[in-house]
Amino acid sequence: MRLALPGQQDALQHLAHVVVSVVLHFGWFHLSGHLRNKGSVPGADFAVHPPGRDSILVNMTASIQRLTRTRSLSACLLLGFLAAVGAFLPGILSPASAAVAAREVEVIDLAGELSATDEQLLLERTPGLELPGEVTDVAYILFAENDDNLNDTVREFGEDERSDLISAERDKWAPGALIVAVGLDPQKMGVYCGDDVCAAIGIYGEGRLDGILDRMETPLRNGNWAAGMLEGAAAAGDPTAVRESSEFPAWAGWAIGGGIGVLAVGGGTAAVVATRRSQVKKAREQFDEVQRDYGRVAQELQAIDVRAHSLTSPLANDALRRQWEEVKSGFLGLNETFDRLEGLRHESSDAEFRELQEPIATAHEQVTRMRTAEENIELLAGMEHGDAELRRRELTELHEDILEAGAGIEDAGLRERLSLLDARVLDLRSRLEAPGFMDEFADLVGDHRVLVAAAQQRLYEESGTEETSDEGRRAPRVWESGWRPAYGYGNYVPFAVVHTWHSSDQQAASASSSSATTGYSAGGFSGGGGSRGF
Repeated sequence: MRLALPGQQDALQHLAHVVVSVVLHFGWFHLSGHLRNKGSVPGADFAVHPPGRDSILVNMTASIQRLTRTRSLSACLLLGFLAAVGAFLPGILSPASAAVAAREVEVIDLAGELSATDEQLLLERTPGLELPGEVTDVAYILFAENDDNLNDTVREFGEDERSDLISAERDKWAPGALIVAVGLDPQKMGVYCGDDVCAAIGIYGEGRLDGILDRMETPLRNGNWAAGMLEGAAAAGDPTAVRESSEFPAWAGWAIGGGIGVLAVGGGTAAVVATRRSQVKKAREQFDEVQRDYGRVAQELQAIDVRAHSLTSPLANDALRRQWEEVKSGFLGLNETFDRLEGLRHESSDAEFRELQEPIATAHEQVTRMRTAEENIELLAGMEHGDAELRRRELTELHEDILEAGAGIEDAGLRERLSLLDARVLDLRSRLEAPGFMDEFADLVGDHRVLVAAAQQRLYEESGTEETSDEGRRAPRVWESGWRPAYGYGNYVPFAVVHTWHSSDQQAASASSSSATTGYSAGGFSGGGGSRGF
């Protein structure tokens, strides 16, 4: 289905005609009045019947020459302005400028998946998109079946069925063309353009094509083909549709580069000032926390150390004790750091805090580690000494993690084993005062560790995701806020953490394969644009 729609220049042309008429008549009445006062124009005929545009320009030129001799500055300025406008207007109103090509919108549904409402959406919404003037034809194409490289399918369709979409030389897309294509089997999406359109929308800029396709992805994944294709066309006209490769927003880069480049120096200075203020603010806050907590922890360190070494449950294994010794050594090693901070006060200048921000951060990290380790050791000690609320909470977390593991995999046998383990967890939760509670809890954690490892393997197999390097993947340590009793016991990691790793690997795999393909299998064709899966 096609719909030819007038470009925005039609309205501008009409407006220009109105403005021209007003300016010329207004200028002529003032001019004729001035000339009558000078005795140069036989007033009434000109006032009532102003001449045509060409006649006005001729008479204005002659009048300027006469007025120059009268040395009337205001009249000269007025006539000079009107003469300049008159010289400019023929270009505006010339037939060549007034001829505006219509922008044609076409919906080609080869899959039979678009409803009449879908087609109407594309036909009615496309004219309102902010597309550059180089775009004269917008074609939406939906394929039921397609090559894995959608570029080849679109090219073959153009060559075999729609030669008007391809340039006269048969090696690129036609000038003025913007093509948004979607293939359903396999699921692919692409955007293509003639050289002039590609240049106008900046499709060869870093991250630009990927940014356009990213806008299409969400509605297409939801099965909304029309909305996805419309998003592609809209993104083509939106210079901020760029896949960001850094923390710096894409729109900000476009604005500075194309819109407000003259402010780059001032903006950069402001950013530096803001960063330095933020650094000083953070250093002051960290220094205040160190002053508040260091003295107390230092005085109580011996008692905390005794508490840590008094833990007797199986969960207080060698790994946990090594972690405690590490955090204690870091805290005791702050003497040299505090020597550098000697003399620093809350009232000290920003310059002093900025200069000492590194040792302040070191002191803050070690004090925070010690404070968190103290809290976690107290947590485990409370469980060992029969705190019913703590015991119930930890068993409830274990119960919920088992349920999450069962819901996250399809292996029926493994799910049954998880269900049996969960029954044991709930049984122990009903016996919080059991004499051997900590031993039973440790056994549950050990069994769950084995099932989590099996669930992790099944999770990756079922999703077809490759597991990345496990370097740095571990349970939170005793000085980290995410630590819980049993974390690290026999290398135990809860399924919730494993699931997070899996999600991260999926996202990494998706990102590595989500860059657009811009090439064509057949040689000799180099049309702009590209495609990828969704």
